[in-house]
Amino acid sequence: MSRRTWTLLNLGADALAVNAGIVIAFVLRFGWPIPAFNFAAYQRMVVPFTIGQLAIFFLVGLYDPAAERSGPESLGTIIRGLLLGVLALVGLSFFLRAFSFPRSVVAVGFLVEVVLLWAWRRAAAGLLHVRWPTRNVIVIGSGADVGLVADRVRAAERWGYRVAGVVVEEPEDALAVRGLPVVVGLSELPRLIDAEQPDQVIVATPARHRRIMEEIALSPRFHGEIFVVPQLYEMHLGELDFSLLGDLPLLRMTRPPRPEWRQGFKVLTERVLAVVLLVVLSPLIGVVALSVLLFSGHPVLYRQTRLGLRQQPFTVYKFRTMHRDAEASGAVLAEEDDPRVTGIGRYLRASRFDEVPQFVNVAQGHMSFVGPRPERPEFVQGFLETEALYIERFQVRPGITGLAQVSGSYATTATVKLRFDLMYVYHQSLALDVRILLRTVQVVLTGKGAR
Repeated sequence: MSRRTWTLLNLGADALAVNAGIVIAFVLRFGWPIPAFNFAAYQRMVVPFTIGQLAIFFLVGLYDPAAERSGPESLGTIIRGLLLGVLALVGLSFFLRAFSFPRSVVAVGFLVEVVLLWAWRRAAAGLLHVRWPTRNVIVIGSGADVGLVADRVRAAERWGYRVAGVVVEEPEDALAVRGLPVVVGLSELPRLIDAEQPDQVIVATPARHRRIMEEIALSPRFHGEIFVVPQLYEMHLGELDFSLLGDLPLLRMTRPPRPEWRQGFKVLTERVLAVVLLVVLSPLIGVVALSVLLFSGHPVLYRQTRLGLRQQPFTVYKFRTMHRDAEASGAVLAEEDDPRVTGIGRYLRASRFDEVPQFVNVAQGHMSFVGPRPERPEFVQGFLETEALYIERFQVRPGITGLAQVSGSYATTATVKLRFDLMYVYHQSLALDVRILLRTVQVVLTGKGAR
């Protein structure tokens, strides 16, 4: 059975399951035959409810071709999707004025639907031969640890796992993984990643996290997930992942890459919102522009080349806050109490209103509202020479505000800011973006924070 056929089969089975769950709940609540007065309310909603529930399942990732189909992760996705479906069903009944639809049926139906959807996936996983999408895995480690993980990956071939390569530090470690492609030395890791383009990297011996992460960062083509097999003292370091390899626990050190459609939707939403904000704030923008012109002269806007997603250059816009000849002797990093800042520039920086013209950059698709701050090409090369992981910042679009900006001050060093940026890159989510935006409001009101 192909992946497409499997997805279509799931859609049909899920549509049947969610409606069967409601009908069973009616029978359990009222007996048979079901009172026509109550059941008519459900019949009015059956089509939009079914389409809406399937759409919710799609949005929460239940049909993601790379997702585990029959493990605890799938069960959690089913529950999340049905909880959102319950809210949608209650809202739909109110909108269609189907007040005779009993709320007790919603509660019972939820439980029945969980059982039906979960049972279908467990049964299908055992009875149907599905060609699961391949997940190329690179295993890194030493001794018995690397052999154990490699064996577990090979045992999971039915789920699409494939050992694309094994990296060991000593030649004798290769004896534990006979029959698999092995390279010796972490210096070979970037070449192996470029050649195999793995979906996952599993660190079997995580005592050298930092060096391994730096080696992976040297390959700009890696956009997969990093897992470690934790020791007891490392259990707090990452996010528990339920896609276990047999009996091996895994900690996810990075979030899985976002689907392209979701990233595209995020960019489109931000571009529309940026245009709306520019229109709404246009009177205030005009007042600030006039103030800069009166107190600081031309030019009102400051244009500068920065590096964005995948190190692509673009022009960033800001209200000018420095004297016109501030960089006559060359590019210099900004600092706290910078003497080059004008009088009105200090107010603009304190209020962060000097960043508002960057809504234009968001509308152009070069920036996001939240992300690492875009840096100048003159400084990037130096940072890359001293911090190999600096290249990871370019996996995401730069932002007007970011985790580093709401967590430090002007005196915060570039190295410390990089740690905050990498924390965001590896753990980005909508919830984290909202928290950073709320912290940004706090920073604006208190005048504290980094740039």
